[in-house]
Amino acid sequence: MKERTAVNKILVDTQTTKYVDVEHPVIVLDGVPLDAYLHHLYPNNLYLGLVPTISEWLGSREEAKLILSRFYSEENKIALPILMCPDDCDLLCTVIIAEVTKTDSEVIWSRVGEDASQLDVPYNYERIGTEVNWLEKVPEMKFYKYKYYENLENIYK
Repeated sequence: MKERTAVNKILVDTQTTKYVDVEHPVIVLDGVPLDAYLHHLYPNNLYLGLVPTISEWLGSREEAKLILSRFYSEENKIALPILMCPDDCDLLCTVIIAEVTKTDSEVIWSRVGEDASQLDVPYNYERIGTEVNWLEKVPEMKFYKYKYYENLENIYK
C-alpha cells in the first residue's frame, strides 16, 4: 500500500502585517503567515511584512493581468508571484515566486524563491519568474486543489 504524503493547510485570513496596519488578506500556511514563515527561515532577508500579490492592489493593469493569468493558468507548471513589497505594491521590488505544479487533485509549490528576473525597460512582466533565487530551506508544499483555489481566490480576483 502506498504511503500517503502529508498535505499542507492553506488559508487566506484577514490580518494586519508589519508595515500595513489595515486588515488585508494574508496567506497562512499550516497556521503561520507566509511572510513570518519565510522570515523564520531567512531572518536577514527582510521578508517579514511582505504582502500577498493582491490583484486589486497592484500598481498597473498589466501586472494584475499577469498575476491573474498565471493563477488561473491551465499549464501544469507556472511561476506564480505570491508575495510583494507593500511599499509600492508592484512587481518591481521584492517578489516571492512559487513554482506551482498542478495535478488532478493537488496544487504543489515545488519551490519558493525570490524573483531575480531582468524586466528591462519598458517592463516586460512576462519575464517575472524566469530567473529566481530559490530558497533551499523552504520545502515542497502540497495543497488540496479545491482548498487552494477556494482560499486564494480571495487574493486573485
